[in-house]
Amino acid sequence: MMKNLIVLLEKYSMGDGIIVSIFSMLIVFLILLLLTIIVMLLKYIPFKDTEKTNAKPVPVAAQNDAVTSLSAADEEERMVAMLAASCLAKDEIDGDVRVVSVERTK
Repeated sequence: MMKNLIVLLEKYSMGDGIIVSIFSMLIVFLILLLLTIIVMLLKYIPFKDTEKTNAKPVPVAAQNDAVTSLSAADEEERMVAMLAASCLAKDEIDGDVRVVSVERTK
């Protein structure tokens, strides 16, 4: 058994071992590079967010059939209200915020 091992080791030199080691390390690093590229490309694949798709906002304007004329001052107040609502909602929600409708309360 020992003679077979010695004969086997005499067939290969130290240079052959270094070449095999370098080639093996090169393969490992190429596979790691390929895995890194695949993980980086995963951020471009759109995933459906079930939490956001189930919650559909109901616009208040659809419930109210009254047609009102908006003045410039009223339109400015609505814009300020939408900006304030989106800023407050952005603190609680991590994603994008979209204001569906604005209604004056009495």
